[in-house]
Amino acid sequence: MDDASPPWHAGDAPWCSEEHFRSQFIADRRRGAGTANHTSRKNRFYTLGGAAIQKEVAMNEHHIIEWSTFPKPTSLPEVAPCDWTEALNGPDIDNSQVIVLDCRRDESGALPTDAPAMTQKVSAALQSWSGQERFDSSRFLVLTRGAVSVSADEVAQPAGSAIWELVKSAQSENPGRIILVDTDSLDKGLGDLFGLMAVRNMTVTAVASGEPQLAIRGDILFAPRRDGIGPATDVVGESVEQFPAASSRPEEPSIVRMFREAVAEDRFADGLEFLLAAAQLRPAFDHNAPAIPSGIGLSGGTPHNTGGDTLPHLVLICTPAFLGGYIQYILLAAHLGGHRRLSVIPLSGFEPDEPLPESLDAGIESIAKSVLDTVGNDEFVLAGMSGGGNLAHATAARLLEQGNTRLRGFIILDSFIAREANERQMDTARDAVVDTDASIPDLAGFTSARLTALACWLELLQQIENRPLECEALVIKCTKPSRTHNLNEWPVESWSTAQTVQTVDAEHVALCSTEAHTTAQVVDQWLRQLSATDGN
Repeated sequence: MDDASPPWHAGDAPWCSEEHFRSQFIADRRRGAGTANHTSRKNRFYTLGGAAIQKEVAMNEHHIIEWSTFPKPTSLPEVAPCDWTEALNGPDIDNSQVIVLDCRRDESGALPTDAPAMTQKVSAALQSWSGQERFDSSRFLVLTRGAVSVSADEVAQPAGSAIWELVKSAQSENPGRIILVDTDSLDKGLGDLFGLMAVRNMTVTAVASGEPQLAIRGDILFAPRRDGIGPATDVVGESVEQFPAASSRPEEPSIVRMFREAVAEDRFADGLEFLLAAAQLRPAFDHNAPAIPSGIGLSGGTPHNTGGDTLPHLVLICTPAFLGGYIQYILLAAHLGGHRRLSVIPLSGFEPDEPLPESLDAGIESIAKSVLDTVGNDEFVLAGMSGGGNLAHATAARLLEQGNTRLRGFIILDSFIAREANERQMDTARDAVVDTDASIPDLAGFTSARLTALACWLELLQQIENRPLECEALVIKCTKPSRTHNLNEWPVESWSTAQTVQTVDAEHVALCSTEAHTTAQVVDQWLRQLSATDGN
């Protein structure tokens, strides 16, 4: 083979085979192809990568690697997946960050078949990640589909297999920091809300398992084992913290079980009445609530990130139907970029140690307090989707009554003032509750606290009387009907005496999910115009 020829085009073995990939990689290493003459930070995972593969090839000649099932971890860490491109172009990240390189699709959206292109993409990403100090506290997860076969009826895809061989060599140079996950999931990845939830769940599971290499088939976890015992890799080094093995799922509290039965029997409204009665038994606050939750920085879509410096500070109010979770806005925040200072205000009561508001007045006052504590001296804009929009408007009214001068305006994301419209949205709320429970059970699954808080805040929402405010406002409406209603045809309502109305070609749920990029463009343009007006 000519030294100038790429290794994947030569040799008698098929270029797509694992054996060929390994042998050619080692041959290149022996010739010095692509190898730096020094151990710079940028190239450090390559300097020993060939040796790691050589060692693995030698060991695999004498040991049989099998994929064994193991139970799901019961204790899940707080980690936040971030797309590699977003991390590369965004601000610094925190210790809980896991950077995800999703290799399950090529540029056309199909399962990758071009092994050289994919391995080049992965190697470039790993070099960049390992070469920058700002990523030293992060972990790197490479996600593939069909790259390994865990049973006799599966056939590994060559491009994915090539990625695995490359990444396994890199693991030796970054012990405990690089994770390989192969899945059969057909989700759309981090660019879609439910794809984001799926990737987040896989990321959390992988980190909690402590396995450097993991295959996920449906709800079943597999890890490679050599000769049936012990990890099938000697490049693990310092593994991530091990978590206790999963046990059988504990019996759910009666409140949760009864609400599930009500939903299954299509009695969602009855279930809410039951939850509301239970909520009356929980601790409540009037106006002094020391345990109310604080705002969560979400600049660039990264949880607990307050690194953005572009003002006004955008403050999003959580929607009760998402069980208080900030994840509803994570894609919108990601598309707005890490430069924009952005925070989310959770609603009180969705965690066991948080009290519920005794009244609407107390609830709005608690949101206003959290907002002011979050923004400090920043000029800011309030925003919210659906019921969160009603709460954002009510909070803006409260702050204006108090003479606040730093509030520059508010944004309404497909919310409604009329009671009839909000009643028609109840089916959407039901779907949101059920979907988040199924998709992200640790962040927004059914618990007694979350369900009773849901009922409490939905009841308070019905008491809000949104009247036009003398304040700049952006009202975003959807143009497509949702699967449960056609409120896209509802007339534009008056939220402000100075409102701008824009439309997004999407249905209600897509506004902050599949069409979040479009929504972000509309929001960003309005915020820029607002800043320009303030500057004149």
